Amino acid sequence: MLFGLGIAVVGTLLLLRSLDILPYFSFTYSWPIVLIVIGIFMAIKRGGHGNAWWILILIGAANLTPQFMIMGKPSSHFVWPALVIFAGLAIAFRPRRTRCLPGQRPARYMDTTINNESNLNIDVTFGAKKEVVTSKDFKGGVISATFGGCEVNLTQADFTEPSVILECHVSFGGLEIVVPSHWELQNEIDPSFGNVEDARTIQTATTSENKKLLILRGNCSFGSIELKSY
Repeated sequence: MLFGLGIAVVGTLLLLRSLDILPYFSFTYSWPIVLIVIGIFMAIKRGGHGNAWWILILIGAANLTPQFMIMGKPSSHFVWPALVIFAGLAIAFRPRRTRCLPGQRPARYMDTTINNESNLNIDVTFGAKKEVVTSKDFKGGVISATFGGCEVNLTQADFTEPSVILECHVSFGGLEIVVPSHWELQNEIDPSFGNVEDARTIQTATTSENKKLLILRGNCSFGSIELKSY
């Protein structure tokens, strides 16, 4: 919401500049400030957890810093490589998730949302979300995770059709799908510099009459998709 409002504010300022109401407005210096403000709000809201807020602040600050020369080249040429390096190190050395005993809640956790809709439409960007699907007429849907993490639990869901299709689109993020042990999976996800792992340990055989087939389609770029069953 904050990101969308920030874009709307910048658009309003551009409109006022076109009408000569704000003759001194410069988009070059305004959009980095918008990123920094959004990053500060995200840091306050999440208590400093996560990586999205400092990435936004870093991008904004890098674009406000006056250029200087490094080995005969402008410093602006090194901004994006440096950001990619910092992002990679942050992902590589992020704290490992703490495993807790049943009934315990970890120090950092995602709030769980109960979803009884038949069609999923989940979009996670620079954040985290966990949803438990309880619909007994599940028809599939779309799950998108970009620079964020998402967990979808389907153990309480059911469907009447022979098969349903679930579209998954992951970019620089992670997606975990928990499916009932008696469901069959048909994985058609196209990984590009990503990983799709079937970590199910319990798979119960079913007869042809009550066969449940979940078809997974989509793509995974610079991220991971993990399939589990309890």
